[in-house]
Amino acid sequence: MQPETLSRLVRFGIVGALVMATFMGLNWLFGRRLRKQASFLLAYPPALALHFFLNKRWTFGDAGAADSRQVGEYLTMVAATFAVQWAVFSALAAWTRLPGWLAAGIANAAQVAITYFVMQHLVFAARPAL
Repeated sequence: MQPETLSRLVRFGIVGALVMATFMGLNWLFGRRLRKQASFLLAYPPALALHFFLNKRWTFGDAGAADSRQVGEYLTMVAATFAVQWAVFSALAAWTRLPGWLAAGIANAAQVAITYFVMQHLVFAARPAL
């Protein structure tokens, strides 16, 4: 593995851990008053925004302003990976006695590989100059 690829994977992992901690923490906070599914849905948007901007700038080194192509591709990827994440979370919430925050963390981990691949090869891939 090339050093830049390894470095990018480490940065992606650090961002993922920070975002997962934020997501799980928000699930825990909201879960004190709301049902598991409501907490999950409320925690998702702020964690998503943090994920986009940290990966854009730090993991993939894209210092430019977020453009509509990147945001559109990212949101398309999010829709697909959200379906995976929601299915895992719903199954864990229904079939186990795990607390909501832990089920949310496990579900988040389930979609990580898909997310990295799409962000590296599509969303934040270097584009030829026009």
